[in-house]
Amino acid sequence: MSKKTKRRNSLSYNGVGNNSLSLPVFDRLNISIIKEMLTNADVKSATLASRYKSPLSTVQRRRTKLERTILKKKYHIDISQLGWREADLMISVDKGNCEEVAKRLLEEHNENVVATSLRIGDPEINIMAKVFYRDSENLHNLIEVIKSMSSVTSVGWAEVVRVVGSNNGVIAAIFGKNQNNVQEQYLQ
Repeated sequence: MSKKTKRRNSLSYNGVGNNSLSLPVFDRLNISIIKEMLTNADVKSATLASRYKSPLSTVQRRRTKLERTILKKKYHIDISQLGWREADLMISVDKGNCEEVAKRLLEEHNENVVATSLRIGDPEINIMAKVFYRDSENLHNLIEVIKSMSSVTSVGWAEVVRVVGSNNGVIAAIFGKNQNNVQEQYLQ
């Protein structure tokens, strides 16, 4: 089988008897599509085809493959438009009860707690909780209730003031470093 045929096949279903997809080839066009879609998920395929001087059918096929494998579209609620605010709570828990506390936060405070995650790195912070709140008093009350939970030793918080920007260049760097390894997998 020629290298061109192997590469073309790598852009389609992997044919293992299930409908799972193999990873796409991370070449310049796919990386460009990824970067564009991270900036604007609703960008038209025709715009991408024109911008990167590629046939529309190629861009559509690759975009579909990327959306079925590694790109996940997500909506974000702009709660500030509803008069609410958003903060991250940094919670310290002792005695290895992190997962239990994180689950309890989601169950018992579902009016405020949007998501919880377990963390490593800072020896004092075990759980991060993303919360929505109406005003400072609402946040204060939530923090006090969480502090009173068994196993919780401390709670800190931080609020996003302004998002300065994002760095989609890191995407190119990640795929650029892995590009040779990933492509070799398909061309062997």
